[in-house]
Amino acid sequence: MSIHSNGERKSAGQSAALRLNITPQPKAERAREPVTPSRGLVRGQFPSTKMKRMIAWESQLEQKACYHFEFSPAVIAFREQPETLYFPYQERMCRYTPDFELTLYNGEIIYVEIKPLSKLRSPQMLERLQLANQFLAEKGYNFIVITDEELNFPNRIRNFSILRPYLRFEIAFHISQQAKAWLANDPTFGALSQFFGLQSIAFALLAQLHIRIDLDQPLNLASALFTPANGDHHHETCLFTYRTGPDFRQCAIPTDSHS
Repeated sequence: MSIHSNGERKSAGQSAALRLNITPQPKAERAREPVTPSRGLVRGQFPSTKMKRMIAWESQLEQKACYHFEFSPAVIAFREQPETLYFPYQERMCRYTPDFELTLYNGEIIYVEIKPLSKLRSPQMLERLQLANQFLAEKGYNFIVITDEELNFPNRIRNFSILRPYLRFEIAFHISQQAKAWLANDPTFGALSQFFGLQSIAFALLAQLHIRIDLDQPLNLASALFTPANGDHHHETCLFTYRTGPDFRQCAIPTDSHS
C-alpha cells in the first residue's frame, strides 16, 4: 500500500507536534560488536498479544522495538512494513517503506524507522530520512527514528520477555485495588506473590502496569514495587523515547524513576 498525494488516512492529531508521555529512561548500553560481520539478516517472529498475531522483525533492534510497542499503553496497535512511499530523490523517484506503523491511543498515526545510530552519521541516509519526514509531514503524519541508543537496555528486554506471556491474563478491578493496598505493607514482588498465593497474578499486575517496577533492574523476589503517581494517565504511557526530524536528535528524557 502506498500513501498517495491526496493524503488519505490522516491522523487525528495531524496539526500538533508529537508529544508522548515518556517514562524515565536509563543510559543505553553499547551493543557488543560481533567478531565478524553478519553474513545475513537476522529475522524472526514476535508473538504479540496486543495484535493477536505474529509480528515479523528483520533485526534484533526491530525485535527490541516490538517489545517496547507491545508494553506501551500509548500504542494501541502496531504493524510491520505498513506503507510504501514514493518521493523525489536526486532526480528520481525513491521507494521507501518504513519499518513500523504505530496507532496511538488518541488515533494518531506514527511511522517508524529502526536504525543503528551509526547509520544516521551517513549524509545519504540522513538526507533520505529527512525527505521521508518531510513527505509524511505534508500528509499529516508523524515520523520518528528509533536507534540502539533508545533500545539497548538488556535488563528491560529480559524483564519484558518474562512478563510478555502475562499480558493476556484478565485482571479484575478489585484485584488491582487489593494489590495497590497491599504495597503499603510490604512493597516487594515476593510479598505480593505470597499475598495472592499465585506468582502469575503478580506477574500479570506488573505486565499490565497496574503495579510499577523499575524495568531496568533485574526482576526478582526482592524487587521493589510502587503504584503509579497521582495524575498518571495510564493509557498515555510510552516506554520508549525516539528521534524526530529534521536533525533526528533524541527527544527529552525524564530522569525521575517514579515520575
